[in-house]
Amino acid sequence: MFGNKILDIVFAPWAVNVLYCANRLKIFNLLTEKNKTAEELAAAVGAVPRFLSALLDGCVAIGLLQLKDNQYKNSYLSNIYLVEGKPFYLGDIIEVMYNETGNWERLYSLVTGSGETGMKEAKKEVSPHRFTMAMNNLAMQGEAGALAAAVDLSGCKNMVDVGCGSGLYSIFLCRCYPDLHATLLDMKEVLETTQHIIEMNNLQDRIKTRKADISKDSYGDNLDVVLLSDVLYQEKSFCMTILQSAYKALAPGGTLIVRGYYADPGGANPGFGSLFNLARLLDNPQREFISVSLLSQWIEQVGFKIFNLFPLTERSVCIIANRPTFIG
Repeated sequence: MFGNKILDIVFAPWAVNVLYCANRLKIFNLLTEKNKTAEELAAAVGAVPRFLSALLDGCVAIGLLQLKDNQYKNSYLSNIYLVEGKPFYLGDIIEVMYNETGNWERLYSLVTGSGETGMKEAKKEVSPHRFTMAMNNLAMQGEAGALAAAVDLSGCKNMVDVGCGSGLYSIFLCRCYPDLHATLLDMKEVLETTQHIIEMNNLQDRIKTRKADISKDSYGDNLDVVLLSDVLYQEKSFCMTILQSAYKALAPGGTLIVRGYYADPGGANPGFGSLFNLARLLDNPQREFISVSLLSQWIEQVGFKIFNLFPLTERSVCIIANRPTFIG
């Protein structure tokens, strides 16, 4: 915008709030088949025409819409990422991020220790379906494909995906490995969405779902693989419980895959993971600030042997470990 990084950061809320509002109004869905005037769009969404016109012009300014002959049309990027039903749709994660904006207003109070009380009450609620689809949006941006390309599950027959969310990581892995079968564990409310996505990908014969409290229930026995993707973000006691359950479920020599957005200060990709951790602290100040090194220590404390740790994408980290075949 300015060519000055500091000013670009300062004015970023202008652009992001334009996106939040247009996404909530589903403007981009309305422009998939026909260009429309501001008046036509205002009638469709029940908005005040002159105010909506200002919003639409803001969308033009940041490259989300184009304007010609008094009619608005989606930009190339908006057609790919902002139209509901498209493979790379990001509308769900945009809505979730909108719901977290109030948390960031309390950052100064959190850091100075002057305003932690009342933080929970101010948080907007997000439905399990919306949150699951938001994580699916992120997984579709190269995360799931990168994981499938980075791991070698040759010879593996059975996998459990703990806290599976949409199940997209298991879907990508099962596509790559025809002999792999997966059981996906999560809450009932999440699994309703998960099952729909599995069926859309025609993998219901190899991917099953099971309702589970992942902090209490068994994950299974003699498994070849346990996948923990976007799971280990809580306090240490929770993370250790999950890792211990994974260890018990794996056969000797079995593989643990941990994937997520973790802080990596001074490492290969410190940016997104650090901001992600900060966002989680604003949500719950009692959570650990989880770095890659801290998470690695927890994994090894449980008894796993880490044999690969690497940036999966420019945003995420992957840790691959196994349960030793013998102790000594």
